[in-house]
Amino acid sequence: MQISEPTGKYAKRPPIVSVMGHVDHGKTSLLDAIRKTNVADKEYAGITQHIGAYQAFYKDNPITFIDTPGHEAFAAMRARGGKAADIVVLVVAGTEGVMPQTREAIAHARSGGAKIIVALTKCDLEGFDAQKTKQQLAQENVLAEDWGGDIICVDVSAKTGSNIDKLLESIVTLADLMELKAEPNGEIEALIIEAKVDSKKGAVATAIIKNGTLKVGDEVSAGRKTAKIKLLSDFLGKPVKEAGPGTPVEILGFKEPPSIGDTVVQKGSLLESLSQEQNRVEIVGKNTKKKVSVVLKADTQGTLEAVKTSLAKIAVESPVANFSLEFLSTGTGDIAYGDVLMADSAKGVVLGFAAKANTSVMDLAESHGVIVKNFQTIYELIDYVEKLLSGALSIEEQKVKGRAEVLKTFKLESGDVILGCKVIAGILKEEQKIYIYNKNPADLKKEDEPVYTGNIKKIKEGKNDVASVAKGKECGLLLKPQYTEVQTGYYIEVR
Repeated sequence: MQISEPTGKYAKRPPIVSVMGHVDHGKTSLLDAIRKTNVADKEYAGITQHIGAYQAFYKDNPITFIDTPGHEAFAAMRARGGKAADIVVLVVAGTEGVMPQTREAIAHARSGGAKIIVALTKCDLEGFDAQKTKQQLAQENVLAEDWGGDIICVDVSAKTGSNIDKLLESIVTLADLMELKAEPNGEIEALIIEAKVDSKKGAVATAIIKNGTLKVGDEVSAGRKTAKIKLLSDFLGKPVKEAGPGTPVEILGFKEPPSIGDTVVQKGSLLESLSQEQNRVEIVGKNTKKKVSVVLKADTQGTLEAVKTSLAKIAVESPVANFSLEFLSTGTGDIAYGDVLMADSAKGVVLGFAAKANTSVMDLAESHGVIVKNFQTIYELIDYVEKLLSGALSIEEQKVKGRAEVLKTFKLESGDVILGCKVIAGILKEEQKIYIYNKNPADLKKEDEPVYTGNIKKIKEGKNDVASVAKGKECGLLLKPQYTEVQTGYYIEVR
């Protein structure tokens, strides 16, 4: 797409839209329905490659859709202070309502500062209940227009195509209200949404132009990676000489793939120095190959600086520090959705000093497996971080509530089976619900199912009955219901 020359300095640019929602709620079907009916020149069927984004048109108004796992782009760009999309289409099946990944998508949209439009999918199916779903959304503070809010909700069916045009019209209307503009003749600024190494092409990056016009032959940088652009391809796979604001484009010319969320800028420009400064994550310590990543929040700026200085000193001076400390972000105020998502993107931890985190933020952290710790004294915080940096305390291990390996099994005269176990992480307690796997839970894939689900009826440590047993201890477990097929080398997991 070419943007016409503006009468002034700025011109209208297409909105950048990400479609997000719970698995099986129709996100992929909705994207496919939009592509089939609204992609430029009906050429999508002829696309020979997939570049992670495409453009659809509604009454000659272009809309750029990010067609990647939206949460990855959002988390990575949020971590770099960027913005993945202008608008998030939140896909919610009107037959099922709000689900865990719906809440996650809402959190991503809010953390990225995107506007939300709700697509209530599967309106052609029996059991579709728009009002019930809107009530559930209201509980997540997503208020539809007919519920006293300002969120546009559209009933759609990807199967029949019902209201697809209405959804696109809503996107265009909202984009007009947002007054999205760019400077086609200004400095290049683009966002990397995908990057990989192709066996035939080498390093390949997909970007969306936010400002300026990217041309073949331009020398650019993205993060710490540089390129002289050899080839630009549009979302249809066709070579183009240049790409203007709002355009998704594939770039060839990088020797190494840049990172998702990096900003593409003209080499030697003012934006390059600013971008490198923004993308520079601060790492302190002696071993930069092994690091602990943290998001640090405090109640005041003065406290924040004092805490950060103390933690940096540990990383540099402590004789037991085997890891470096990576500050993903530091700031004042309450712990927010964005802090959790940023820590999640880097497999890190959120540390607060007199910083609050509300229930919804903690629920998000739990769903992502992100550790959020808040401290009231500097001594407790320093002690905790020192344990992390020494390796005595593992972030991954802290996510485990309880885990044990089955070492032996004993069958009693009563018929009861006792499991001789060693606790390798967390704590096991009486009455806890447990899951037994025939492999180490650390190696589980999404499709792996437990071979047993039940509860701990009794715990013995030596000859004594105990209420709980901690990491490093051996114990005997009696389960309810009985599980007689357990074998040595099986694992017990508490969630």
